[in-house]
Amino acid sequence: MKKTLFALLALTISATTLAADKFGVGVGIGITDNVYKGADTEAFPMPLLDINYGDLYVKGITVGYNVYKDDVFAASLFVNPLGGFAVDGDDLAKGYDNIDDRDFQAMFGLRLDAKTGFYGIRTGLTAEVGEHGAEGKASLFKIYSVNDKLTLVPSVHVKGYSGDYTDYYFGVTSDEARNNKKIDREYKADAAYSIGFNLAADYKLTDNVALMAFLGVERFSSEVSDSPIVEDGVIYLVGAGAKYYF
Repeated sequence: MKKTLFALLALTISATTLAADKFGVGVGIGITDNVYKGADTEAFPMPLLDINYGDLYVKGITVGYNVYKDDVFAASLFVNPLGGFAVDGDDLAKGYDNIDDRDFQAMFGLRLDAKTGFYGIRTGLTAEVGEHGAEGKASLFKIYSVNDKLTLVPSVHVKGYSGDYTDYYFGVTSDEARNNKKIDREYKADAAYSIGFNLAADYKLTDNVALMAFLGVERFSSEVSDSPIVEDGVIYLVGAGAKYYF
């Protein structure tokens, strides 16, 4: 879904940037299936922003500020304007489409990044909170420079979601169960987690132009997949785009 793609996009840009002192601007397209019952596969444009100005940065749609940074470790505060898993009730299949809309939420968080010193593996930890709950993430990734033009970045991550967060996006109220003929019960979603695997690629056409592509899969725990409004708790995503560096 859109939020998951943007999170992968931010990691891709951070890991494959051509140069830390350059400004990158571009556009891409992302395609992902939908976790909700009957909702269509989504395709949408994505901003490819890679801006560093002193300690201020923009990666994808995430805006952050480095509070500490050295050659091994970095800590930053950030704002994610599109947190969560938004959906309009009308987008769901008949019999599920009379649920309340779920909205994106602005989330504020802390990010810690470090080089592990183990075979070039890097790690990232984030914790963010918004109006509808909190989310945490631990990720591992490695940058492979195949040659002077092509860079590959495989990564794996685990996310945790608070009960409020999970219940807002995947829970079902008694009114929703009563008003939708294919929903047979109220559902209270507890705290949950998901596991994701991603692969990103960056190909430098020139000193100023780069192509990007990425794909991934995210599997949610039973607290999400057991919801009456969730299809199967697995999301597949793919995207591509181009950036120009100043």
